[in-house]
Amino acid sequence: MSLQNETEREYPHWNRVYITVVVYTIILMIGLWLFSRMFQ
Repeated sequence: MSLQNETEREYPHWNRVYITVVVYTIILMIGLWLFSRMFQ
């Protein structure tokens, strides 16, 4: 039982990390796209 409660407590933290990584990746992709457009 204690393990399940620990997992539930950790869940929002991992959710936030996952969202941050996704947002960071999207920003990086847009940044690289704009960077490559500058040299065309």
